[in-house]
Amino acid sequence: MMLANQMFKHRVRLYTLAGIVGLISGITAIVFRLLILGTSVIFLTIPQVLGIWGWVLAPTLGGLFVAIIVVRYAPEARGHGVPEVMASYATQSGKMRIRVPILKSIASALSIGSGGSCGREGPIAQIGAGTGSTIAEVLKLDKKQTKTLLVCGLASGISATFNSPLGGTLFGIEVIAGGIIGFSIIPIILSSVIATAVTYAFLGAEVSFQAPLFILGHPIELVFYLILGLLFGFLSVIWSRGFYFIEDLFERIKTSKYALPAIGGLATGLLLVLTIYLEGIFSYNGAFKPGDPYYPAIAGVGYAFTDATLLGTVGIVALGVFGFLKALATAFTLGSGGSGGIFAPTLTMGAAFGGAIGLIFAALIPWAVPQPMAFALVGMAALFAGTARAPITCVVMLMEMTRDYSMILPLMIAVSASFLVSSVLEEDGIYTMKLSRRGIKIRQGTHIGALQEVSLSEIMTRNPTTLRTDMTQAEVLKIIDTTQHTKYPVLDENNQVVGTLIAEDLFHDISPDDVQPLVADMMETDFLHLSESCKMDSVLQAMMEKDEGHAVIVDSNQPNKMIGFVTKADVLRAYEIAIFRLQQQGVDIDDISPADIIDVP
Repeated sequence: MMLANQMFKHRVRLYTLAGIVGLISGITAIVFRLLILGTSVIFLTIPQVLGIWGWVLAPTLGGLFVAIIVVRYAPEARGHGVPEVMASYATQSGKMRIRVPILKSIASALSIGSGGSCGREGPIAQIGAGTGSTIAEVLKLDKKQTKTLLVCGLASGISATFNSPLGGTLFGIEVIAGGIIGFSIIPIILSSVIATAVTYAFLGAEVSFQAPLFILGHPIELVFYLILGLLFGFLSVIWSRGFYFIEDLFERIKTSKYALPAIGGLATGLLLVLTIYLEGIFSYNGAFKPGDPYYPAIAGVGYAFTDATLLGTVGIVALGVFGFLKALATAFTLGSGGSGGIFAPTLTMGAAFGGAIGLIFAALIPWAVPQPMAFALVGMAALFAGTARAPITCVVMLMEMTRDYSMILPLMIAVSASFLVSSVLEEDGIYTMKLSRRGIKIRQGTHIGALQEVSLSEIMTRNPTTLRTDMTQAEVLKIIDTTQHTKYPVLDENNQVVGTLIAEDLFHDISPDDVQPLVADMMETDFLHLSESCKMDSVLQAMMEKDEGHAVIVDSNQPNKMIGFVTKADVLRAYEIAIFRLQQQGVDIDDISPADIIDVP
């Protein structure tokens, strides 16, 4: 009964903290939007005064200001944010520096407001995650609770940004945590709902994108959506690799780190001038909401261009050209060291290329494709699913963001096809690719945490074969021949453990034939001591750090009193037990492929 009460109090506390994180994330999302609007007003005075070439100066200055923040104070604020949260979750126990959320919001507002091509979701995700991590650190919560609040912050930030509570929840679970079991899901849902409710209260329940109601015109149209999904699987890989290719190009420029974001801003500004020129040729008009300032089609978050595409007011050539320029501008902005998200630009590109494909299909078979811009909507989800490897999130979030649930079948088939193709062609998505380039493979060892559930007392040998310090080499060889063991703890005359000896130590010292070396002369006295209370993951880590293949288990109160012995073979046995327990819990574990045995004549 007492244990049940403690668990109840523990969960109530975690739920309460999750609600607080959601509340803060909702308020932060509103403040972040206002911060972007404020920086926009400031930077837009530059082209108003200087004319069209002011669009070159504005992002250049924005990049310079961002560099000061990123290089000097918070390198974590560089780039699109989500990979840093993933790294924190997987390798830092959910911990983030307190300064990161504040500086990330300022740097991203400068990038977006100055005309850089990036989105709001990456910054608000990192800001929300940093908020959750900071609360956990202040309250000195354990690792599991810290990681849960980290995901709560990210998910609630996404939810508040896009008015998509379920989509934000799934983003946190699918992209960051790779799947969360048990009651940890409930705090994430709670924080997402509260954050969305806050934005509803202040900004209203507006949809993220202005799109007409799309319907499936003919069952055969699903074939075209399948084709779109397959094409976007290839396109998502090209986009991910191209993004980091341009990032590598910037890193090869031999200049100050403070100058790189400014150079990226300059390149983006030149694309903005080209875009403004092309807008006149294509007779393009963005679908700006009341109160929104004018930005060229490829600048900022790109919602005005995406809305215009969904409403069907953009021609096929403009869709293709602006989609390509949006990819370049995003890579220039973020690849050079700017700060912002990758999600919104990817949606914009998906809408552009999807809309162009829809117009082609409509021209070829008009009776089967009555609404070609429906392909723009599906293209948004398909491109991001292949790029970020988040298929479920994409389907749900696009329906929430447009309030259009009639396109579920096209979304599912296109997203699945894109995800399949991109997964076959490229192991990493755009988020994990950034970490892989740093040498961080967060998906490797997904189940290593299961070793925490296996105690050392279950695995260790309690009465191992031991050696005495006064034994001779010949006596040890007889014991090895009898036991077939290669590692032994060594005891003194008082049964105190004083060292370890492995078989190969017998042959390190060459002695005269008439002199038999003793175990005391051959043993290793600097050996690994561990407490019986250790978990097997800690045992494995200690062995790796000390480069040992065995450890003596001792009494915590009497360090020289041996109570057991463990080897790396025991760690492997513990891993087998851990995998078996995961399978009993219903976790799907991939079968281990058999090794190729080579017969040597």
